[in-house]
Amino acid sequence: MCRRLVFVLVMTAFSCGVSCAAESPNVLLICVDDLRPELRCFGVEHMSTPHIDALAKAGRAFHRHYVQAPTCGASRYALLTGTYGPAGNGALFQRASQIQKDSDVVPPSLPATFRKNGYTTVSVGKVSHHPGGRGGPDWDDKLQLEMPRSWDRHLLPAGDWQHPRGWMHGLANGEIRIKAGEMDVLQATEGGDEIYPDGNSINEALNQIELLADDEKPFFLAVGILRPHLPFGAPKLYHDLYIEAEFPPV
Repeated sequence: MCRRLVFVLVMTAFSCGVSCAAESPNVLLICVDDLRPELRCFGVEHMSTPHIDALAKAGRAFHRHYVQAPTCGASRYALLTGTYGPAGNGALFQRASQIQKDSDVVPPSLPATFRKNGYTTVSVGKVSHHPGGRGGPDWDDKLQLEMPRSWDRHLLPAGDWQHPRGWMHGLANGEIRIKAGEMDVLQATEGGDEIYPDGNSINEALNQIELLADDEKPFFLAVGILRPHLPFGAPKLYHDLYIEAEFPPV
């Protein structure tokens, strides 16, 4: 994410099969990377966004809620900790280093607070800056946690994209970025959601909802959707929605 962290930040009680105690509702947090408020529920008529529109109608839409920093790492740091932190995409790793030195001086994160209060905390996709919440060359080193003591499960099923770093910059059918300048910026490929990275992680998120709903403990589930972060790749059926759309000048 280059300029905006999250447009849609949805917190909603998730209705499970059994009655949930009113004081401990299940919480679903959805983060969408680089999505501006160009949605029909924000008055942008040429956009086709029925699912987000339904969320906005069922809940409360915020029209004056502003990003805390113009870069991904610092924005997500603010969102997940409630504080301003270092600049750069390694901000949460710097916080993790502080926790290792003296955890008592580092305030708990948002998921850690839920966890302390009896919640099962699960992250799927790109919630913190590194999808899956780990460091290392391919962002899959289990010894380098981006948010220690926060998540019971911090998941990124990379699938055909080999590893979280490949997933982060992936295009259709397992294509990963080798050299940024040689990768397509725009891609529309025939197929379903699962041919792109988000389809893979959303399936895991749905699986986690089923597992968590069967548990007696309340849950905090954070789901991070990668697109529309560059490169602009999505199944062709979504591009086709705008073949006859008239866009305003930029």
